[in-house]
Amino acid sequence: MLRFVCAAAAAAAALAAPIAAGPTPAVHGGGKTNDGARFALAISGGDGHFDCLMPAQMTVEATVTAVTSIGASAVTFTGTAAVTLGGKNPFGLPAGPLVRGEPFVASATAGGPGVGTLDLKILGLDFPGTVENGRISITP
Repeated sequence: MLRFVCAAAAAAAALAAPIAAGPTPAVHGGGKTNDGARFALAISGGDGHFDCLMPAQMTVEATVTAVTSIGASAVTFTGTAAVTLGGKNPFGLPAGPLVRGEPFVASATAGGPGVGTLDLKILGLDFPGTVENGRISITP
């Protein structure tokens, strides 16, 4: 009887022990899109960073606060960003810091040149692009 109680206690302890978590959803990559934008992505477990330099237009330095959907080949994420305008920005404003804490939505598809995509929506504008150099990797 004592062996049964010890075996039952050991089984209960094993079931109560935390199970090692699998890999967390992640998005990593960097490169250049067909419209000349340079980007970097480092998102893990739903938060991280996203930077996008659109030469002469603007620089977006973003903090990712949520991954709203993720699959084997596509991800959508949101957060807030600091936007610095370049000399040929779409607003016709002087170059320099524009705003901090600006909400954005972005989506990406996994892949390298001609396959991966990145689409940034910020300040009422949409900046879609296809990876020309580099790669986007997604781990759901």
